[in-house]
Amino acid sequence: MLLPQRIAFGGLMAPSRRWAVLIGLDQCGRNVQLPPLRYAESDVLALRDVLLDQDIGTFDDGAVKMFVGPDATWREIKIFLRDLALQSAPSDVLFVYFAGHTLVPQWSDQLDAYLVTADLDPEVLAREPDSGLRMSFLKRDIFDAFAGASFLVLDCCHAGVYTDADRRNIKVLQSYAEAVDRPRHNALLACPSGSVTRESAEYGHGTLTHHVLRALRGRAGDEAGRVSFAQMATFVAEQGMDPPPVHTAHVYGATTVLTHPPMSRHDRQALSSPANPGISRPCLNPLEDQTSSIRQLLDRMFRADVRSAHQSHQGERDGRVELIRHALDAESAAVVEFVGSSFGVVNRTARFDKDTLSPMLEIAAVDGVKHPRATPGYVVSHGVGRRMLCVPLSFAGDRTLTLVVVDPALAQLDMGEPLAVMLRAVWESDPAADPLQSEMTVLTALRTSFGRLPLKLYDDAFSLYQQLIGSMIMVFQPVVELDQRATGVSVQSFEALARRNDGELRAPWSALRMAHDWGDRFVVERDAILVAKAIHSYAEADAASGWQGTKPLSVNVAVRSLLSDAYLNQVSKALTEAGLQPRSLTLEISEQDPITPEPGERWPQEPLVYFHNRLTTLARELRISFAVDDFGVGYASLARMAELPLTQIKVDRAILHHPMALEELTLVARVARYASDQGQAGQPRTVIVEGFDDDAPVSLYEIFRLGIHHVQGYLSGAVASTTLRELDPAVQERIASLVRGEK
Repeated sequence: MLLPQRIAFGGLMAPSRRWAVLIGLDQCGRNVQLPPLRYAESDVLALRDVLLDQDIGTFDDGAVKMFVGPDATWREIKIFLRDLALQSAPSDVLFVYFAGHTLVPQWSDQLDAYLVTADLDPEVLAREPDSGLRMSFLKRDIFDAFAGASFLVLDCCHAGVYTDADRRNIKVLQSYAEAVDRPRHNALLACPSGSVTRESAEYGHGTLTHHVLRALRGRAGDEAGRVSFAQMATFVAEQGMDPPPVHTAHVYGATTVLTHPPMSRHDRQALSSPANPGISRPCLNPLEDQTSSIRQLLDRMFRADVRSAHQSHQGERDGRVELIRHALDAESAAVVEFVGSSFGVVNRTARFDKDTLSPMLEIAAVDGVKHPRATPGYVVSHGVGRRMLCVPLSFAGDRTLTLVVVDPALAQLDMGEPLAVMLRAVWESDPAADPLQSEMTVLTALRTSFGRLPLKLYDDAFSLYQQLIGSMIMVFQPVVELDQRATGVSVQSFEALARRNDGELRAPWSALRMAHDWGDRFVVERDAILVAKAIHSYAEADAASGWQGTKPLSVNVAVRSLLSDAYLNQVSKALTEAGLQPRSLTLEISEQDPITPEPGERWPQEPLVYFHNRLTTLARELRISFAVDDFGVGYASLARMAELPLTQIKVDRAILHHPMALEELTLVARVARYASDQGQAGQPRTVIVEGFDDDAPVSLYEIFRLGIHHVQGYLSGAVASTTLRELDPAVQERIASLVRGEK
């Protein structure tokens, strides 16, 4: 009996596999009335040499299968391709190339075509339509069934039928378009339906193949010289072929590299040579080779059809376990609580057998006790048979809650630690109720864990974050002006607050703060989207309010956004489009944002001086105002209040619950009056106490006596809303009585 053994997570596993199937025929099949070709078979040999080239090729010996001339029979080709599809894993790559003729039989409606193989007999096809290599077979039984990324290049006549069909018959659309539209399948097709194949004596190749070879040999390379399928297809399409080739290049087409340049001794010498300016290459990202696998795993988790098909009826958490099991193509999964050397199953998928897996779970329990937080995940193996991925989810004393995935696809395990990081983030989010934020949470976890993501994943995250922030709505919370008379109690202004749904009480802090994990581009984009949304929504709400005049509006902004001209242009544009006067807008700068340069960034003056000058210029040019927000919870609060050109100071509710709350509020009020007391300003700055409610230990009477006449919170009797409302007379009387010190 083989005893269980543990192998380190991230250790050597079966790597991603690449297959190339190259088919070429000069002579046609039996009874096929088509002219012979000159270069189809030599095209296959040339392409094989590039893919296996010792310097630039990315395919291994034995992974390139050729069907050439008389050996290119439809039966052997179909069996070979079908075997590849059935044994494929999500991280595998399949490249199929065909050079030759295609045939649309007379009895066909030209919505399908056959690749002409050595044994194709048109007379047999009428009775036995599957006695040949049909394009629909490739799409349905090969590319749809292939678990990884697949690519097709057709250098032949009638190739355009492959995509033209979906515009001509809805039945064919269902079988053809799915493969073409899916991001894992990409195609480059020689010519539209009805055209003849093109060969060139000058090139000694088919015309399309000639340009494919040029592209793969480096003509279509990126800055580092790598050639992806998408770059190859784009290059070929730009070569002026008439009619032009058809190509579809989705996500995997852009990320799957077919050839790349070597870093040989000659290259290293050239780079160091003073006479050669050389080239610039970014440092290799450790996740670069995992990009396709990560993207595919995200698709399997967050596509709507996958989520709906794998949500459990037993509860939200159980549905999450099943979703993870499916995404990893695993036998089963469970959440297990380890307590010392014992364990108990919290929830599980249907095929999880605790008794059978007990020896492996015991090993996992021991390892969890030894190294509870040393790694994001580990793998327990049972000889050469079974593997169990363990991802610790939470810790409480000697108890560890762990996600256990039994026999996941080896290609997924190849991802190593990134896989464990992703699974923990999925568990901590809510993919069923909020897939948009959940997927962004997963990408952010990768960002914070590994520091930098490959460019493709970074761009995907930016687009996803735009959608997440764009899905938010703006609600408006009133700032109340205090008075001892009920008629003097009124709404002074409104603050715009972001929410995921109308009526939601809390801000979506986790989504808003994600931007800081990604850097300035995300922060500025977040603030630009929200300020435009706030201004437009406020203009609509103000127009519907019915009262005379427009009350001021305040919107939160990060320090880094105020240093961005793009953000400020968005502010000006939104004000103009909404018809709001700039003087009605105040941008609130959070105390939680440091006013300091980023690492490596240089400011011409001391930080507060530089930022002061920046705000002064913006206030003069844009005619908007600035306030400090969250005073009492951030950086150098007194210095900010004293030195920045602010019109308002907003005190965080945490001050109200401080033992020296009155002393701190007194100090804030003195700083707010300082400029006016010195004759440097006509009016003191407005002080607003945020978060005031009935539980506040400091009374409105005490606040009012300090000269602070504005508060913001739930004392107005209503939660923040998408509409603007005046205060109810009963609320005005209640607030006035509290200001007077009456119970």
